[in-house]
Amino acid sequence: MTFTGTMTVLWYSALPWLWLIALMLIVFLIPQIIARTKGYGFGEKGGMGSKYLPPLIFVLSLFLLPIHTQSTIAYVNTWVDWMNLIGASIGVGIYAWLVFHPICYLRNKKA
Repeated sequence: MTFTGTMTVLWYSALPWLWLIALMLIVFLIPQIIARTKGYGFGEKGGMGSKYLPPLIFVLSLFLLPIHTQSTIAYVNTWVDWMNLIGASIGVGIYAWLVFHPICYLRNKKA
């Protein structure tokens, strides 16, 4: 398959989810921009919320991602299915940390 053909398939796969991708990008960028104007960096202390919420969201996503894809955990049979589920959950956990860390930094900075 050519590069153009691959990009076409990816575009049609992502097309129904563009609204969610845009929403996630906005939710990611707004706290990052606001916090960075107030001196935030990834090395700063985020607080309790950025330590405990992302792992909790990671564990919850292990159970909620199959529901989102209109599946059940019983259909996750092979090691490839499990690796996809764990990889997607790790991505959700990292995204949660990237969103909650600057928010907790801003909350602690005001205190």
